[in-house]
Amino acid sequence: MSETKQYNYCLDFIKGIACIFVVFMHCEFPGLLGTAVQTVSRFCVPLFFMVSGYFCFMQITDQKEINAKMKKKIRHIGKITLYACLAYLVFDVVQYFVFGNKSIFACNTRRFFDFFVLNKPVFVAGQYWFLFALLYDYFLFALILKLKQTNKIYTFVFLMPLLYVFLAQGLHLLGINVQNCVYRNFIVEGFAFFGLGYWIHANQPKLKISNAVLIVVVVVSTLLCFAERYLMGRDFGVNIVTFPQVFCLFLLAINNPQKHAGLMQIIGLRYSMFVYIIHPIVWHTMEFVYEHCGIAENMLAQYLMPIFVLFLTLLFSHIIYHAKNSSHISLHG
Repeated sequence: MSETKQYNYCLDFIKGIACIFVVFMHCEFPGLLGTAVQTVSRFCVPLFFMVSGYFCFMQITDQKEINAKMKKKIRHIGKITLYACLAYLVFDVVQYFVFGNKSIFACNTRRFFDFFVLNKPVFVAGQYWFLFALLYDYFLFALILKLKQTNKIYTFVFLMPLLYVFLAQGLHLLGINVQNCVYRNFIVEGFAFFGLGYWIHANQPKLKISNAVLIVVVVVSTLLCFAERYLMGRDFGVNIVTFPQVFCLFLLAINNPQKHAGLMQIIGLRYSMFVYIIHPIVWHTMEFVYEHCGIAENMLAQYLMPIFVLFLTLLFSHIIYHAKNSSHISLHG
């Protein structure tokens, strides 16, 4: 008899926390609060890559079935990326005609290279680089499966974090600054964490680490995020200590699947992807509203901005989720 898969409430709970931190990471609180929130929130995008890699682990050997499953995943994230880009393109057109912002359509060779090779979506919201990187990672993973070279994934898991630290923090210490898209892309950051999620699933029975140890590592690494930010003097997208932080946070979720059912878990399950897609549009719209109302420099309004953006993003996510499901029921019911 095959083992029944156990639904993981805790993983969705952490996804819910992560998607909220994504909003606050981009639409920052002013002053030290904004820096502090941004510093500890760097686990969010790595976590989402890990979730995708984790659920790509398949205990099947039939190549046709493997190909079918990967095609389904690629089509799914491809549609999400396309719809997100179309939504933001509409927003860009509105900016152009209403506010005369022509820079959003500026094109040159470098922008195309950054867009297609390094997942820097310069023609849409910069935050959407994750969607492009995830799409590329699915293609790369499908190729690895087709070539039956899954052991190569572990090379990425080991080498890419070292390359990330060298390109970001290491070169910075040498006085050399590079664009973050050089290391924040599908191959360096994306597949490092995607592969780590896959590795965790493949080796899950062997990963016997107590909750107490995992919690200690998560807490200590989170505190060390502040020390790293202070010593390095800037944000690199992923802290060095983010690697043990997100690894242990993920294991906590895997080890405690029945914990934390509730509102935050529902947000993670239903709305996390919608939040990621919608929040840049809501955020930039609120910036225009603030400018129009003359409150962009008001300190209280600046502190309230991330709260408003989060609330409206969750509200729109809720509406879209239920509209989507109601439509599906009416078509197939």
